[in-house]
Amino acid sequence: MKGFSVELKIAEISKYFLGIPYEKNTLLGSPTKEEELVINFEGVDCMTFIEYVEALRLSDDLSSFIENLKHVRYFDGIVDFKKRRHFFIDWQNLKSIRDVTEEITDRKCYIVMKNLNFIEGIEPKLKIINYIPAEAIEKIVSKLKTGDYCGFYTSKEGLDVIHVGIIIRDENNFRLRHASSIKGYVVDEDFFEYSRQKEGMIIFRPQEI
Repeated sequence: MKGFSVELKIAEISKYFLGIPYEKNTLLGSPTKEEELVINFEGVDCMTFIEYVEALRLSDDLSSFIENLKHVRYFDGIVDFKKRRHFFIDWQNLKSIRDVTEEITDRKCYIVMKNLNFIEGIEPKLKIINYIPAEAIEKIVSKLKTGDYCGFYTSKEGLDVIHVGIIIRDENNFRLRHASSIKGYVVDEDFFEYSRQKEGMIIFRPQEI
């Protein structure tokens, strides 16, 4: 999709996932089982959905897609359970992504330090997390763009977010495109309706590279 904007690439690529069934635990690997590189377009969870979209938008062919997926899903592109980006906040290290949470709130976002540690066999990691509180979302919504990756912050111990998806904007209409365990497949939902009961959100913006 050379010549297309980042926003259009993500909108068009993610559109092809609409209707694909939600399926959890599709990745293969554990602290005691060798990790395998899984590519499964027939069933996705919220995280594998955005991994595939981001890797696809960076790729020109199957070979480059495989390499890009390795780097999106794993630190240093090394297929290993301990190298997997288990948390949404781990996307901060991707060269193709920029954390714009502070920027779009004029540095008025909330800042917390959390110990992310819910995965057995993975060393806990202490992370500083910026997030936009729920009550401020409508105030900054005009700064959101199609293709923004949105993580819904949680104060639960050991976790950074409880769900992720992609912002799709049509003028002043905002949708969340995501793999929904409740709906059972990849869907578009009203962004405001979905975010209403959440604690806040983190916004990562894809970059041209």
